[in-house]
Amino acid sequence: MKKYVFLVLTAFLCMCHSTEGLSEEKIIFTTPLSLEQCLAIAEVHHPNLKASRAKIDVADSQMGQVASKERPQVDVSSSYSRQESSAARDGDTYSTSAGISQLITDAGKTKAEKSIARLKKESASQNYKTIECQVQYNVKKTYFDALEAQKDLEVAEETLNLYTLLLTQAQAFYDVGSVPKYDVTTAEVEQSKARLGVVTAKTAIKKARAELNNAMGVTEAPEYVLKDVEERVSFSIPFDEVLKTALRKRADLLASEIGVKAAKESIRLAAKGNAPEVRASGKYAIGGSHPTEDDNWSVGVTLQIPLYDGGLEGEKINQARAELVVAEGEEESLRSDVRKEVEQAYMEFIDSDEVLAVAQKTVQQAEENLTIAQNRYKVGVGSPIEVADATEKFKEAKQGYWSALYSHHRSWAALEKVVGGTVE
Repeated sequence: MKKYVFLVLTAFLCMCHSTEGLSEEKIIFTTPLSLEQCLAIAEVHHPNLKASRAKIDVADSQMGQVASKERPQVDVSSSYSRQESSAARDGDTYSTSAGISQLITDAGKTKAEKSIARLKKESASQNYKTIECQVQYNVKKTYFDALEAQKDLEVAEETLNLYTLLLTQAQAFYDVGSVPKYDVTTAEVEQSKARLGVVTAKTAIKKARAELNNAMGVTEAPEYVLKDVEERVSFSIPFDEVLKTALRKRADLLASEIGVKAAKESIRLAAKGNAPEVRASGKYAIGGSHPTEDDNWSVGVTLQIPLYDGGLEGEKINQARAELVVAEGEEESLRSDVRKEVEQAYMEFIDSDEVLAVAQKTVQQAEENLTIAQNRYKVGVGSPIEVADATEKFKEAKQGYWSALYSHHRSWAALEKVVGGTVE
């Protein structure tokens, strides 16, 4: 028998363990990892979103709790006792009863409570959208930060190749006696600096990916490469339209509006604190010296009217009115903040587009200048310092271009965030 119980318990524990394993959601990283995939991972795994979804469930349960007041309340009880005494007759006593009660009316108190609970759930849903929008922005920002780090590594490796080429040329010219040793040592110094730049860029990539993983809500992730984004954002919507979209879509603003409605409902509820309540009830009981010896039943209606509560209702009304003023003030302040945030994000995006155009032109000019310096050195009229200077300017121009491009995308992500989603 003991062996049988042990086997049953073992099987049960194994089933529980396998069920827990199946419930865990496995994170799948495909490379190159796109921005859309990163957003999808964050949607499932970010702890803030999990907590916010749970708060919606809490609000939904609270709605059900309030609604239960309007449903019948049923209870059943049963008891048995035995008495043995020298002064009384010994015997058994049985008792079984069932009762039911139903709220008929409470002058709208439950209705107001249901309305407040519904508004709280709507507010929880809007709060989830606000958190979701913030998480999406963080993912986008860190994604473009990581892309910029990848491009910086490419630029660093390209710079190292250019200095390696310069060193090869300087060494060849020195071997035939056409340039002094100074040219070789200058190229070697620049090559060493370029190698250090590659190491630094690789470290920056690791840090950027760690930030991206954190933004996705992932603690551990395999090595991956991000899918590149090199195109500019096409956008031509005027500011007034963008602002209208934000005032219509911003989840935190919608939640604030819901808060005002809930505050108004709270005033209604507070005003009904001493309202009368009517409840119907019924009961059936059976028992005696044996379980079915006797039975009885009763039905009735109860009217409860609070007469005096020491001023509690009045103070609750005053509190609810003050909370309404607070809610309205917070909504007005938030609406003003939304206007400021949209205006700032809109201007920053427009500026980023102009900066990107200038950065692209700068790369072309720096590349032409580098080609000229390299050709001058090849024919013996230039110097390694001239080539190194042109190489540095070319490197800085390319870094500036990638920085401008991904700042352009980050500013677009910021504009989407302050609008509350897709800019339409």
